[in-house]
Amino acid sequence: MKENTRQKLIDATYEEVYSHGYQGAALADILANAGVHKGSMYHFFPNKKEMALSAIKEKIAERFGTRYLAIAQGDGDYLVHFFEGLRDLKQRDFRRGCPVANIVQEMSNIDEDFNMAMKEIYAKFRQSVKIIFDKAVSVGELRSCDTAKLALFTTSTLEGAILSAKASGEPQDYLDCVECLISYIESYKHE
Repeated sequence: MKENTRQKLIDATYEEVYSHGYQGAALADILANAGVHKGSMYHFFPNKKEMALSAIKEKIAERFGTRYLAIAQGDGDYLVHFFEGLRDLKQRDFRRGCPVANIVQEMSNIDEDFNMAMKEIYAKFRQSVKIIFDKAVSVGELRSCDTAKLALFTTSTLEGAILSAKASGEPQDYLDCVECLISYIESYKHE
């Protein structure tokens, strides 16, 4: 029961922060959506900030684990699976944008704890993509290259593509960017 209550708080906090930003997230709404009283929250978290940081770290780790680490842990066709995931519009919410980028833009300059958490999350994101590229190199899907730089370029392009789609309201903007990105990555394939 305790773990279920904590998970409800994590889920509700993540959704509230993702939808309204940390500063716009109302503790009363989080508690109502979780079906939890304030006393139960304090059993798990000392305050809203710690609950929000935990929710962001756990939910983003879950998303990246499903989206990227699962590909790296596969046994081949790394680029095929990576590209399929990039093209899958159901994996993204273009109305709300990227949850990590949203928090970085809102909080990184005003709160050091959020700044450090977002730096760690971005580093893990880039590392996950680098691992996919490393695996692709190891099995001959890509020629040898600087996979760290390619991962940086890829993650930066993806973030920009998501922001473009959020700003325009057109998921096609994201897909157009992704197709250009895929063409670029494919230029590193063996000839």
